[in-house]
Amino acid sequence: MKFLFCLLLISASVFGFLLSGTSSAAMHAAADKISVDELISKHLDSIGPARARSTAGSRLVAGTTHVTFRARGVAQADGGAVLASDGPRSMVTMKFDSSQYPYEKIGFDGNKVTAFQLHPGDYSRLGGFVRSAPEIFKEGLIGSTLSSAWPFLGYPDRKLKVEIAGIRKVNNRPAYEVKYGIRGGSDLTVTLFFDVETFQHVRSVYKKELPAQMGQGGAGAGTGGAGGVDRIGRVSEANSNAMYELTEDFSDFKTEGELTLPHTYKIKFEQVGSSTQVSEWVLTLVKFAFRSRFEASDFDVSSE
Repeated sequence: MKFLFCLLLISASVFGFLLSGTSSAAMHAAADKISVDELISKHLDSIGPARARSTAGSRLVAGTTHVTFRARGVAQADGGAVLASDGPRSMVTMKFDSSQYPYEKIGFDGNKVTAFQLHPGDYSRLGGFVRSAPEIFKEGLIGSTLSSAWPFLGYPDRKLKVEIAGIRKVNNRPAYEVKYGIRGGSDLTVTLFFDVETFQHVRSVYKKELPAQMGQGGAGAGTGGAGGVDRIGRVSEANSNAMYELTEDFSDFKTEGELTLPHTYKIKFEQVGSSTQVSEWVLTLVKFAFRSRFEASDFDVSSE
């Protein structure tokens, strides 16, 4: 009986292994069956009809935001959020009731990427990272389909360097994993994920190795202060390099006008080095306006 029981356990384990291998192989085979052109075409259709996409113009999206910082402690704050875009220009802004962390503002005016300074020369973790990796904004990647700058909206006129790398699970759903190449080359790695069934873009992951301190202040994380936030937006540890990872997640897709857009937008920024610091913003978007009028100066946040 013991021998039979052991045999059954081994058989179950082998069967499970083979089943897992088959599933993985099947997923890769499915990815091989779709071309880049087909994936992009279906993704664009998931946003809306071609006419609606071409006439939507600029975007102004507003809602609420909740931020959580985890380092030596945990701190949280609530606020408002506004995303704006006009052609290749885009901006992400958040306002919090905190004297130490009043804003998160990052913008691209079509020429340069700027970020709000908490104090002169002192940027938040997110602002410091994006300043060191401006390609995220210059390529139009930030904000995904919420932004008029989303690079796939200009396909095929805009030459994109993309490669389907397989299928992976994102929030327990299979998604096409796409490697995105930055024009002109970059040490920033970009991976995009598109839902296998809906072809909606559901996640972006950006990775880059940098000196651990990207701002001048270098203040450590803490809790307390106005609005429950006390200098927690800044980076610390200036003595070694660290790997930084920025992840955008998009969900709760609904129709606004003639476009289907995400209404929940999560930004997670993680520093992994001698210690780990995690910042996460959850934006709940409720107001959408199209064809708004902007000036290029509206997207320069350096003087605000």
